[in-house]
Amino acid sequence: MHGFKPIAALMAVGFAVAPTIVHADDDAAALRAELRSLKADYDARVAALESRIGQLEATATFAAAPEPAPAAAAGSSASAFNPAISLVLAGSYADTSRDPEDWAIAGFMPNGGEIGPGERSFSLGESELTFAASVDPYFSAQLTAAITGEDEIEVEEAFFRSSSLPAGFTLKGGRFFSGFGYLNEVHAHAWDFVDQPLVYQALFGNQRSQDGLQLKWVAPTDLFLELGAETGNGDAFPGTRHAGNGLNGTTLFAHLGGDLGNNASWRLGAAWIDLDAEDREYEDADALGQPVLNAFTGQSRTWVADAVFKWAPDGNSARRYLKLQGEYMHREETGDLAFDVENAGLSDAYRNTLSG
Repeated sequence: MHGFKPIAALMAVGFAVAPTIVHADDDAAALRAELRSLKADYDARVAALESRIGQLEATATFAAAPEPAPAAAAGSSASAFNPAISLVLAGSYADTSRDPEDWAIAGFMPNGGEIGPGERSFSLGESELTFAASVDPYFSAQLTAAITGEDEIEVEEAFFRSSSLPAGFTLKGGRFFSGFGYLNEVHAHAWDFVDQPLVYQALFGNQRSQDGLQLKWVAPTDLFLELGAETGNGDAFPGTRHAGNGLNGTTLFAHLGGDLGNNASWRLGAAWIDLDAEDREYEDADALGQPVLNAFTGQSRTWVADAVFKWAPDGNSARRYLKLQGEYMHREETGDLAFDVENAGLSDAYRNTLSG
């Protein structure tokens, strides 16, 4: 089919240059012979050109293939000194009926974290500065610094993450938000409300970070199935850093989710956090209202269940969407509680159950 038009053009040129006036039968036979000759010559030329094109393409592909990097440059990356940088600025205005300095959660040990409605009036809030880059073909790294309204800089996250482990495994190491629950891994600028839910504030002092290692596995299934395990120094509430060199605590979590058509998705989760505390101190008040220092030593175990449902037309949440979300946490602590450790030094067995 591809040779029809060029042959017709050659036929037209042949008639224009060399017209022949002979008997009709002889003329037709001569034209058929000339057509066969032209077609055979054209097919041969096309085959030769296609062969030549194939040779040129093979040569170009070979020439464009990069040579293996020398051993000295094998660990370098084009973005090693040019990371992706993001900055999130946040501010707030609060009008509260109570003084935030006197605000406390009744029935729960003070955890030393960020609780309450925040400062009154205008506040700069917490701004986040993030650097992220690929270290090499095997790892990426990220640093997120929080700049508070009090002109303090805190390292929220600083971790490396593997990018080439087989069979759906991912390894993370450094400081990171723990993977339990739904909200704990979400940074403040992405919250739906200005502060964390009350149960997070009471049980973890806002968000629980981990200095240690995290291993995740995502199953090769149609449904989203993720299993994870963490361990670290246990320094964040409700645990404490041990006096020795060992690790403190284990966090296990699982997530299951999927899509409901093109408009909705869901996810369920469960987690278990097992930590030890050694002289976990907190400020309290005695019967006369005088400040005293107490300390807890023992075991803290927390169970977490979470669920979320999201709906948006065709999965596009830019214009409108609906999200239903909930988390339940239950904690049991057993050990010894020391009262007024700096003076009276009284101690007795302690057991408590908290939930929200």
